[in-house]
Amino acid sequence: MLLNFFKWYRGPSPTPRTPFLFLHGLGGTGRIWRPIAASLEDGVPCYAPDQRGHGQSRPVPEDQQKHFHALDYARDLLEFLDRESLPRVHLVGHSMGVRSALALCSLAPSRIKSLLAVDIGISSAWGGGIGEPLASFISRLPRGFPDRASLKEHLFSQCPDPAIAQYLSAVAQLKAGPPEQWEFPFDHEALIQTIHQAHEAPIGEWLRSTLQNGIPCLFLRGERSKVWLKPDYETQKSQYAHPLLRFEEWEDCGHGIPFEQRLRFTGTLKEITDRDRL
Repeated sequence: MLLNFFKWYRGPSPTPRTPFLFLHGLGGTGRIWRPIAASLEDGVPCYAPDQRGHGQSRPVPEDQQKHFHALDYARDLLEFLDRESLPRVHLVGHSMGVRSALALCSLAPSRIKSLLAVDIGISSAWGGGIGEPLASFISRLPRGFPDRASLKEHLFSQCPDPAIAQYLSAVAQLKAGPPEQWEFPFDHEALIQTIHQAHEAPIGEWLRSTLQNGIPCLFLRGERSKVWLKPDYETQKSQYAHPLLRFEEWEDCGHGIPFEQRLRFTGTLKEITDRDRL
């Protein structure tokens, strides 16, 4: 599927840098990475696609209406890399984007230089048990709201995770009328299908093969996360121990690490680009 994407880049640095490919979470769009890319785009190309069923990468073609497995997302991304002539990228995935990223690593490991995975469990039930409540919430979510206040009131009273409510509030868009209304930039059925097919993604298997292919990985968890629960995080740190794999738990944040801890997060990305010079 042909993906819409955003590119932020102000020109070359003295030392060529590997581009970043940012993958948004469930219900998001590539545009949500704009504040992160702003601190990198001087010298580092930053790409952020709208994944299938999200943003302007919709509607999904008629013959792919049920195709929302992580491998479907990854095939779109591989096509994107080929179309943009990107031989190798640093991958940054948030939540659902981690599944897409690891699936891409399994399909084309030679195209990935590193992986930064943000707040998703590796081998436990997706979302620490929040997956099905979230699917139920999305199925009942109105297509539009008359104003932003009513949208936020609904999200924060009904969504099973306040961090996800905040995320969805941030991506909501005002659609010109008449009547004007606030809408979400995603296909509701696409999100439900994605949640239901998430358990079919062998994240642990893909992670092991990614490490075997020599790709360094950093997994981040927010200490207040309801998506990657603390007991699962501690178990998986031991279960997947590897010299190329690091785990970090960040304080004072939940599921939305890149946006709740923006300065620290961009600092981590700059450390990744600095290693390109070595």
